[in-house]
Amino acid sequence: MRLLHHETLKPVCPACRQTGAEHPLALEAGAVIVEGDVRTGILRCSGPACGKAYPILSGTPILVPDVSSWLAANLHLVLQGEVESEAVESLLGDALGPDAAFNVVRQQQSTYGHDHYGDVFSGGVAAPTGSVRQALAQALAHLPAKAGPSIDLGCAAGRTTFDLAAATGRPALGIDLNWHLLRLGRTVLDDGHVLYPLRRSGNRFERRSARVNLPGAALCDFWIADALALPFAGGTFGYVSAFNVLDCVSRPTALIAEARRVLKAEGGLALSTPFDWATHATPPNEWLDGPAAARAVLQGHFPAPAGAPASGMAQELRLPWHVRLHDNAVVHYEAYVFLASKKDVSSGHQAA
Repeated sequence: MRLLHHETLKPVCPACRQTGAEHPLALEAGAVIVEGDVRTGILRCSGPACGKAYPILSGTPILVPDVSSWLAANLHLVLQGEVESEAVESLLGDALGPDAAFNVVRQQQSTYGHDHYGDVFSGGVAAPTGSVRQALAQALAHLPAKAGPSIDLGCAAGRTTFDLAAATGRPALGIDLNWHLLRLGRTVLDDGHVLYPLRRSGNRFERRSARVNLPGAALCDFWIADALALPFAGGTFGYVSAFNVLDCVSRPTALIAEARRVLKAEGGLALSTPFDWATHATPPNEWLDGPAAARAVLQGHFPAPAGAPASGMAQELRLPWHVRLHDNAVVHYEAYVFLASKKDVSSGHQAA
């Protein structure tokens, strides 16, 4: 956790935040800090009736309301990052079999690593790369310039977080609940090293590894946090992005409400989705069944200012989206990109 981001974003206790209280998180004495980056330590709630502690693991704070449950589900993935040898990784993958969590993780790293960082490598893979970066570029071309930090909800491997920082020249934070995807971005940030397993076929993977120096890296950070329970006070960010996250959360309308809450007045939201709903992620009664349903929810949270001819919705785009599974399989989606800005509905002036 970079001190720049802790001091700029002033995170609050996510557990207290669920009750409406916004108690700051303070870094306890004894933290290990290297060149402005907290590698390990504890953030503690300053609320007198709370005092809850949140760990910082390998430079990444774990800021979710229920830390115990997150650790119980994910600590083995944290330890999986200690497998440094490609030969050992391959041995473990073969021994555990294709249905083991170890290999499910590698498949996800392969798909997201290719889309986020495939452009770093020349040749060897025919599938398109960079769908999420193209969505961000289109969004920034249509949203008004806005001062303030950015937050990239469900940033996965984090390439768009680097792009946000480079485009705005201000701090950008990528958040996700997925440790093994977030670690891809964290490794680029900490070591200037892109490293992920690329699935070729069956249970056969090969490592992609390259040194990089990405623009915006000096202004980036990556935290574990829940897009439905953001550990920030209202009005913290100038931009909020959420690319293909809406159909991956249990309450899509709550994600839109949280995005609006943490936006500054006149701040901009970019949200994309292919409406690829699945019951293991979202209960069917929460699905927004198509662009009209999503548009209605967005217009409810981003209404038109008084006297304005149009709603707070700025643009709606449709973009191709490619998801590489292995050498012989690529899924093609059409994603909708919704853009909105936070207006004052009573006066047409800046919102609080």
